[in-house]
Amino acid sequence: MNASTLPILAIPDDRSLFPVLSLAWRTDPQHEREARELLAKGLAQSDRWGHPWHQITGDSGSMILTVAAEQPRLERWLHAVADESSRVKSGSVSKPMIAMVGKLAGAENLLATATDLCGAKISQPMALPSKMQQNSVEGYQRTLITGEDPIHHAGAAASFLALCLLTGGSWALLPKLVENLGNAATAQISRNLIQRGPAITWQGICQGTGGMQVFEYLVQALPSQLKSIGEDQVQELKHFGLANLSRAWRSPTELAHTASQYQIMGWGPSLITDAHSELGRVTRDDLEHAMDCLLRPVLEVLGRS
Repeated sequence: MNASTLPILAIPDDRSLFPVLSLAWRTDPQHEREARELLAKGLAQSDRWGHPWHQITGDSGSMILTVAAEQPRLERWLHAVADESSRVKSGSVSKPMIAMVGKLAGAENLLATATDLCGAKISQPMALPSKMQQNSVEGYQRTLITGEDPIHHAGAAASFLALCLLTGGSWALLPKLVENLGNAATAQISRNLIQRGPAITWQGICQGTGGMQVFEYLVQALPSQLKSIGEDQVQELKHFGLANLSRAWRSPTELAHTASQYQIMGWGPSLITDAHSELGRVTRDDLEHAMDCLLRPVLEVLGRS
């Protein structure tokens, strides 16, 4: 695979006296504990200079550490984290992707230190085959279908809006369509990392053994529902998406964390830094293509690709 150094994502923000760094790693379920221990050791090493404010989160194949402190303390802390990282078994976690929020004037040394110590390599994603799993519990069948995230084929903004159309706002298509099936059926879609690459997971639950019927119905109903949506509704969808993304700017720490999350999950950090322009460029054709890409794993499992 070809790989190139991923630059630090630096976002100017004058609201905080201190810079905020957010580091994000890709890992696997079997290595999550080791990743958390790495973060704890790095923080413990910085205790001698005063414990920085920090927040650790982890979900869906990622670990994110957000830290705020004076610039010299952050530089020393980065050295401690890099030292602990060198002790971790190769392959347990990826090198971190980094977002920094704060006053960029005078931050050259901090950015250089972050790049030298933690600069991640971003590789072309491996093809992720679509897969299905089923199990039954107490008369209900659960069907999981996993596959590639559409971002590499449909783009970050169109993929985001297609997911909003499925699950967000008063027009969310998934719950409305599945309700028509009866049989206590539900359907959800989520984004995660599988084999450290961006992925989506469809989940369908119903009574009895009709799990695949849920998806048979969705692949027929969703494209036609999308075509029936007017241009005014597309604009409303963009406003909803913009309001959702704008929440990241409520504080410097939330901004750094969210930008880092969008980096590590492969969702497109430009959606955080320039949401208005990114969403504004999405056309109806882009939205329809993104929906087709979201449905591709389902179609492949059904043998209709």
